[in-house]
Amino acid sequence: MKAWLNGEIVPWDRITVPLLSHSFSRGSAIFEVVDVVSTVRGPALFGLAEHIERFFNSATLTFMELPLTRRELIDAVISTARENGITNGIAKFFAFYPLVEPTVIPTDPRVDVAIFCMDYDFFGLKPEERSKPARVGISSFRKIHGGTVPVHAKVVGNYVNAFLAKMEVKKKGYDDVIMLDTAGFVAEGATSNVFFVSDNKVKTPTLTSALPGITRHALIELIRDMGYVMSETDIRPEQLHDFDEGFYSGSTVKVQPIVSIDGTDLKKPCPGPVTCAVKERMNQTVRGEIEQYIKWLTMI
Repeated sequence: MKAWLNGEIVPWDRITVPLLSHSFSRGSAIFEVVDVVSTVRGPALFGLAEHIERFFNSATLTFMELPLTRRELIDAVISTARENGITNGIAKFFAFYPLVEPTVIPTDPRVDVAIFCMDYDFFGLKPEERSKPARVGISSFRKIHGGTVPVHAKVVGNYVNAFLAKMEVKKKGYDDVIMLDTAGFVAEGATSNVFFVSDNKVKTPTLTSALPGITRHALIELIRDMGYVMSETDIRPEQLHDFDEGFYSGSTVKVQPIVSIDGTDLKKPCPGPVTCAVKERMNQTVRGEIEQYIKWLTMI
């Protein structure tokens, strides 16, 4: 597999950092994960421009000076995916401080950018397995507060929070996690946003504490276009068992149904009718079958 590093295509395993580098030891790297999908027109990247924009926003929020433009990064991701012949997988790219830094703030502001593009087979992953209905638990770990770190940035250090939350519920026998924010409202999953359905009305938590997911954004548009009432609102955990259906959204799962929360099934059999309809519309969008949503696809 080939990767991209600072403008060059290189063997992927040549891209390394010292354990004492700032981004390894302090968690200061930023990153994005973009789905590579198979469409009727050929392989494409889903929401690439939106992921690039969020990447640059993460850099701004973490005071990182990126060494390339948006256009240069878009072209680099496409060329790396093309170089590896990816048809069904991911593009994952990072910006990081590569040098040994003993201080809290890097003394050398140099930033490297690396891009990896891999088919799911490289990891032995099957997307359909990852999208199976999930039994989820609510974690006792709260989503980190936006007054402590920028929660809208995809910065590596933030994900210790999600790691602990998911590990906790996995040890209890659940498949995935729902995290509450410090005010007690539903925030998101470990690496996904979450939606709930009642009486054909769809709700999702506000972005107060949740990452602004690219798939979340696309789904909100699709759901409204399908004629459902779609709202972004505060949701308390005691309300969750009153919903008919629930589902996660994320770059690699798109729409993943939720069977139960803390051992109690949601009201309708899983996956419910709205979840099924939304999942099918998203699948059609990903395959490039709906002209108005072609905008979400960047052909490789």
